[in-house]
Amino acid sequence: MFLPNELSSLFTENHFKNYPFVDIPQSFADERGSIDNLADGNLGDVAIISSCKGAIRANHTHFADWHLSYIVQGSMEYLWVDLNGKQKETIVAKGQMVYTPPKVPHKMVFLEDSIFIAIAAKNRSSENYEADTTRLESDYFSK
Repeated sequence: MFLPNELSSLFTENHFKNYPFVDIPQSFADERGSIDNLADGNLGDVAIISSCKGAIRANHTHFADWHLSYIVQGSMEYLWVDLNGKQKETIVAKGQMVYTPPKVPHKMVFLEDSIFIAIAAKNRSSENYEADTTRLESDYFSK
């Protein structure tokens, strides 16, 4: 598995063993509540994104960028193509995070009104994002 070098040593290959899911590397809890550190390192962009039930996001690939997607509220079906060219899909629920490496076709279908945090290696200003993104045909994924 490709371990993003922009992430700090807080992350190891072991955190990515359940790819596309990522184990959150550091959590702390006490009587006040909890703190989960989702990412640490030399990151380019962090965005909070809301999506309505049935919305489709992504359906593209990135040449150089990678991202982590953490579900704050709701759930999504995450579809991607693995290294062998096989389409895969899984459900990502509240409190779970998935990793999308560079060059991996991926799509998100929101199963309910949802909020997620997208953490990316690259700055996502419009021109940077579009230059790094290749849009896929709407029927690229069989689902």
